[in-house]
Amino acid sequence: MSAINSALTAIDEIATEGDLTLDQADLPLELDAVSDPVTLPDGRRIYPPRLHGEPIDELACKLLDLDRPSESTFLRLTGPPGTGKSMLARAIAFRLWQQRGRGVEVRNGVPFYGFVEISGGPSSDEYLFRHEFVPTADDAGSIRLVDSVFVQAMREGWVVMIDEVNTIRDVALLSINAVFDGRLSLYLPATGETVVAQPGFACLLAYNPGLIGGVATDIPDAWHSRFPATLEVTSNWAALASLGAPRRLVAEAMGLDRQRLAGEDGLTWTPQFRDIEALWRMITRVGDRAAIALFVSNLAEQTQSGKVQEAEAAAACRMLDQAGYGHLKVAATGRMPNLHGYPRAVTA
Repeated sequence: MSAINSALTAIDEIATEGDLTLDQADLPLELDAVSDPVTLPDGRRIYPPRLHGEPIDELACKLLDLDRPSESTFLRLTGPPGTGKSMLARAIAFRLWQQRGRGVEVRNGVPFYGFVEISGGPSSDEYLFRHEFVPTADDAGSIRLVDSVFVQAMREGWVVMIDEVNTIRDVALLSINAVFDGRLSLYLPATGETVVAQPGFACLLAYNPGLIGGVATDIPDAWHSRFPATLEVTSNWAALASLGAPRRLVAEAMGLDRQRLAGEDGLTWTPQFRDIEALWRMITRVGDRAAIALFVSNLAEQTQSGKVQEAEAAAACRMLDQAGYGHLKVAATGRMPNLHGYPRAVTA
């Protein structure tokens, strides 16, 4: 071990042994409020957040009518990236699948429980929700039309999640209005068939309202009434602590996120559940120093591209200070590439 590495190790040990850490029991994380975990068939464990004391996955299921989908109230999940919207949608779908008495199947080598996802983009057209174009097996030069995932979900009675729906062109979204106005039917002009949603069908929207790539976006006006139940999803910090993440780091991330929610300091982004979970996983594998450097390089890249503002990056670094990682900092004006004093993961 080099003299430099020895010195850095000694600093880390002093910080650990010294008065640079807080009593984990004193951190303001309400672990008692965490609902019972849901273990998905792929092994992932989810702690659904609560709304006025009731687990969200249970509440969402009450909005949906498994026998008569036309009587369902479909749900919108909104919130910043990384708060767990997709995972919550999976928990809802799994609970619905169980309520129907269905067993987990294996499709294409992965567990299947009646949940499918759709994502589009600015170039999406009205065919997005109707058909997919695939090469013909015996003629690579030709294609054929097959049902889209959305149509399959209608036929089979699955739960479909439309991810980042506000990035999809209105012409594509409005083309399926008839599915959500009570008729639950979709006309397929290429085949002349009208598909009617079968029992068990449900639709969830998941998106980050507001700015996408610097452009203000929203769903069509008609969809606000077609999806009247809107849940604003925030990171379930107590659940992350229950999974084993360092409580001090989680508590500081939670405090910073509360500043964002309160509109303080102009913050529109702060590290969310997924970001802090990734940092924690890296810490357990490669240690504090390397993990923080990798985290900071990711943050620096997002800052350089304009996805994260300079003030938000500075706030995230202050979060690291308050979480007890300040001893890893170097001189901000030194030769080592850094972000607000935290060394970036730059090879020599």
